[in-house]
Amino acid sequence: MDSDFVSIILNALEKTDTSGVWSQSDALSTVYRGKLAYVADAVRGLFVNAFRPGVHMALEGQFSKGCPGDCDGDSLLTREGPVPNLPLVGEKHFPVQAKIALYPMGIPDYIDKIAGVWRMAEKARLNPVSIHYATRISGDVHEVFDYLEAVCRKMEAEVPHYILCFTLSVNSPTQE
Repeated sequence: MDSDFVSIILNALEKTDTSGVWSQSDALSTVYRGKLAYVADAVRGLFVNAFRPGVHMALEGQFSKGCPGDCDGDSLLTREGPVPNLPLVGEKHFPVQAKIALYPMGIPDYIDKIAGVWRMAEKARLNPVSIHYATRISGDVHEVFDYLEAVCRKMEAEVPHYILCFTLSVNSPTQE
């Protein structure tokens, strides 16, 4: 954490191209809505733009699809073309620890979906470890974001509604 966290957050928000998403910020959070590729790109851009060497930073987030009645920003669901942030932040690399919890909704075989996501983390060499009610992974920031997006793509194809909660952490002072 840094005593200058306000300017770190505001500068990251300013640097992040949100032209592909509907965006709303308040005192507790920032919401991005739109097609998965653009939402994932905006979250990645925001996180990478906020990174400072040696400064502990954490992000609590969730990706979801299938919530009935949420229609703000639906006009952006037809957007096409390349994502705007990855070309700007793709050369910045740093290690990330993450905690993920996947909730596939409305299906009886939800545990099989969660197990499949675990195997995806193993295949991506993100060293998955079971923790209470979640899975820890670790890797390069872009490997982790690629994985999160891949999980969402898999869930979009297999379940009607899912929620993927995640915590990302860099430069943690906690020794393990």
